[in-house]
Amino acid sequence: MKFSLSPRLALIIIAAMFLFPLLLAWMMYSGIVEFKPISTRNRGSLVEPPVPVDWTVTSLFSPGTNGADNSKQSIDEFRSHWVLLQAVPEGCNESCLIKVSALRQIHLASGHKQNQFRLALLLDQSSPADQAKNLLTIYPQYRLIKDFSGRLPEIMAKIEQELSRDYESAGGVFMIDPAGNIMMYYQADYDPNDINQDLKRLLN
Repeated sequence: MKFSLSPRLALIIIAAMFLFPLLLAWMMYSGIVEFKPISTRNRGSLVEPPVPVDWTVTSLFSPGTNGADNSKQSIDEFRSHWVLLQAVPEGCNESCLIKVSALRQIHLASGHKQNQFRLALLLDQSSPADQAKNLLTIYPQYRLIKDFSGRLPEIMAKIEQELSRDYESAGGVFMIDPAGNIMMYYQADYDPNDINQDLKRLLN
C-alpha cells in the first residue's frame, strides 16, 4: 500500500518544522521556558557579575625612566584588547617567577592571535625598578603596571578570596575583556592549556 500526503498536510508539516525552533527560542529568551546548561565549556571560573576595571587609576611602569609612564596611549591599549592580568609581589621568588613565565608561554602558543590580547603584570607599589627590568628580561611583551590608588589590588583580592580554593596561595590570573570587565579567574595552580583553550574560543 502506497502512502502519500496531501499537499496541504505536507505544507503544514513543513511550516511546523520551520516555526517550532523559532517559537522555542522565543520562549527561552522571554523566560517562559527556563533553560540552564548543566556545564559550561570555559576552563576558568566565571566572575559573576563581571567586575569593571578603571584603567585610569593605573599607570604603565617603565624601569628605563625609574618611574611611571602616564602615557594615555599606553593605558588606552588595554581598552581595545583582551588582557591577562597577574599580580606580582615585591619579593617575587622562584615559584612566583615560574608562574609569570607561564604567561609568556601562553602568549607564544597563541601564534598569530598574539596581537589580540595583552599580558599585564600588576607590580607592588614599592617594587623597585630592578625587579621590573628582570620581568621584562623574561618576556619583553609584558605590560608592567602600578596602581597607587589601591583599587585594582583590592578588587583582585576580593575575587580571589571568593573563587580561589586556597586563598593563601595567591597569584591567580584574571581575564579582562576589551570593555574592561574582569570576567574570568584562574587559580594560582592553573594549567596554561586551560587559558589557551578559553582564549582560542574567545578570540575566534
